Parts: sequence; C-alpha cells; structure tokens
Amino acid sequence: MLPLMAAASLSLAQTPEENLQKYLHFKERLHSRFMFYTGDASVQGTHLPMELRKTDASGKRVVYWADGTWWQGHYVAVLATEYRRLRQEGDSAGQAAALEELRQALRVYDRLDLAAESCWGGTPSLNGFYLRDDVPQSLADTLGAEVVRSDYQRRCGDTLTTSNGPSQDQAWATFLGLALTLRLVDGAEAADVRAKAEEVAQRMVKGMQYTDAKGKGHWQVMNPVNGLLVQKEGDIQWLKYAHAKACEALTGRPEDFAQATSAASRRTFKFIQNHFFVDKYGHFNWYGVLALSTVIHEKGSQGECMYDWLVDRTQSLAKKRPDLQQPILFPHFPLISLLLYPEQPAHPQPASLYEDLLNTAPAEGGFRVTRDDAVSQSPAPWHTLSLFCPWHNADEGEYNMLDYMLLYNLYRLVYP
Repeated sequence: MLPLMAAASLSLAQTPEENLQKYLHFKERLHSRFMFYTGDASVQGTHLPMELRKTDASGKRVVYWADGTWWQGHYVAVLATEYRRLRQEGDSAGQAAALEELRQALRVYDRLDLAAESCWGGTPSLNGFYLRDDVPQSLADTLGAEVVRSDYQRRCGDTLTTSNGPSQDQAWATFLGLALTLRLVDGAEAADVRAKAEEVAQRMVKGMQYTDAKGKGHWQVMNPVNGLLVQKEGDIQWLKYAHAKACEALTGRPEDFAQATSAASRRTFKFIQNHFFVDKYGHFNWYGVLALSTVIHEKGSQGECMYDWLVDRTQSLAKKRPDLQQPILFPHFPLISLLLYPEQPAHPQPASLYEDLLNTAPAEGGFRVTRDDAVSQSPAPWHTLSLFCPWHNADEGEYNMLDYMLLYNLYRLVYP
C-alpha cells in the first residue's frame, strides 16, 4: 500500500513461500480442527472458532470456547483481509471462496442474536442481545473430542451469571472485523456482505444502550427477557464516546445516545487514551482503547499521525510486559489503521519486524503443554494463547492461530 514501506529490509529465516504454506495449513486446520465448518452458518455451533483444544488432567480431549464473539471478530478480519489479498494476487476463485466464507461468518451474529432470548425462555428477537457462542456438548464427537466447554454449555439460562451475554469487549474485536470488511470488500457481488456488516455494528451498539422507566438513557446491557443487568453502566460509560463514534464510522449514521459524543464524553476518552497506563487491570482494557481508537481514527497526544501513535503506544505497552517477549504489543493495530485510513507515517516500522514474527511462527501452530511438571511450548512470542491476548501465557493446549493469519494478510497488503 505504501511505497515507503516496500524498501524495508528482508528477513531471510524463511521464504515468503514457506510463510504462505503455513497460512494455508492454519486455514485448513481452522476448518477441520478449530470449528464446526459446514458452509451453512444457520446450523447451531457452526463457523465459530474455538479458543483452544487440549487434553485435560483426566486424559479427556477437550474443545474450548470462551469470549466467542471476540474471536469471531478476528475471524471476520482474517476473511476480509484474505479476500483483498487474493484479489491483489489475481486469484478470483480464492477471492470468491473467501467472500462466501465471510458471508457465513457474519451470519453467525444473526444466529447468536436470535438464540439469546431462548436461553432465558423468551421469544427470539434480532435486537443486539446475543450469545457469545452456542456450541452444545452434542458436537463433541464431530469435533474429535470428548468434552465441549463453552459459555453456552455453562451459562445458557443461568440467572446468576452474565458470562454468555453481550459485553463491550466482545464488540471491540467485532468492530475491527466489520471495519476491515467495509473498507476492503467492495464490488456489487459483496453488497449484501457490506450491508450485513453495517447491520451487525448497529445492533451491537444498540445492545449496549438502555432507557429506564423514567426515560433516562444509560450505556449498559440489560437482559430483555428477565430485566437483569448484564453489564453495568460503570463498565461502558468511560468508552461510550468511542462506541458511538464507531457506530457512526461503520454505518454512516450519527449516534449520540445519552450524550455519548458530547464534549465531556470526548474529553474522558482523550484522557484515557493518554493515560491508560493508570488502569492497573490493563490487558483487555488496553486492547479496547487501542481497537476503538483504530476504528474511529482518533489518536491521543503522541505521534504525528494515527499510525505513529499506535506504534508508540504498542511499544510502550511491550516495555510494561517484557515477559511477553514482543517488540510491540498488538502488532496488528498499526497495519489495520493504514488499511482503514491510508496515510504516510513519519516513522514507519520496517517490514522485517513483521517478517520476523511470521518467520518464527511454528509450522504446527502455537501450543503449551505441561507433563510431569515439565512445560513444552512454542517459541516466543507464539508461546501465548494469541498475539491478540498475550497475557494468557499459561493457557494449556493448541491455539487457533487466527493471529498469524490476520498478521500475514495485513503484512502482504501493507508491504507490497
């Protein structure tokens, strides 16, 4: 995309062909081992990537889903960037296949939305109240496992918990996937896909809004069947400006529910952008601030442009967590920003930074296994659950490698 990027030095550890072969292997592996892939997203549990698969302490083969729509957002991002990369390479058949897979991946959001009310004995409604996953134990044999562990299995209908309902962190990753879909997937044959992306974005934001009996608006998630609180206002309020602006960026329609885009709300978000190291919890909240900033194209005070600010932030975060052994944390954000809002950065990162990441990815996929107190794991930085959530550096099992696939596509699109 940027001529300036093309002059970067090349890493010689592996060839581009070897990295492509890894991508193709991980994609096939995703279909065959890390999801129930049928080509029809209306079937329960399908087209929804699992987080990991493992053998538990009792020797049973386990497939595991958590934060399903968070992973789904990254899966959508993989497919949108794959579509664009294959078009760039002149592979029309592959491009058409990627478009159809993307179409099915977006339909999953409809299925999860319509299934949510039924968990609590209500009438299905396409209203932004959705499940994170809907994977039942009955799929265990199909998935080559003995045990399905999913939020749906554990929490569907449970009035004492909210962990299979919507939350703002589920939207963060989904916004990234939807934004890349709307930016990169064009042409008349993809009109329905873009329309669905806009529809999903609109519903997700509406699902975070609640008007009480007195007519006052709140940024919080309520279960429409039993009226119970799913995510409280204090959790969402601090980022309501960014959620409202993301809705506008993705749908083209202004959104100002409960004065979300007021000057005061914007100041709150700007303060968080510039001082979010004060958040002692970090991790997902850091991810949310950067993801939303990328989608709405609003930077904090550092850096000459959005890309430079993201690089500055991600390098600073890496210094806060040297144990993760990454040069920058969340390396996909700067590249996504360049694709969504093309600009000429003042301080572009060399292609070798991304080539080194791709080259060091193990061909068999990332993993961590403990046997007899001895830990065997992938080389850094592929020793964690995902580059998207690297603080999960003790999660046991085989990882889905969506991080490699997205990073590969982004690299090929940004560094021509």
